[in-house]
Amino acid sequence: MINVDFGDGQIVPFDEHKLEGPYRSVTENPHERTEVVEYRLLGKVVHRSVHVTLKQGIGIEGVLGRIGG
Repeated sequence: MINVDFGDGQIVPFDEHKLEGPYRSVTENPHERTEVVEYRLLGKVVHRSVHVTLKQGIGIEGVLGRIGG
């Protein structure tokens, strides 16, 4: 089961074997890697999940050190 939105504003569980997909895409740059997974029903996207992995720190460590110290 996977949570889907059929466009009526309600998210409901649905058997993912009845959906088209998963369709996966990856975008990558020097700072991050983004993976997107979509499921469709009759050509319409009904589920999308995104996972972003940072490859390096975002530079906030120094700021956090000043706040906490």
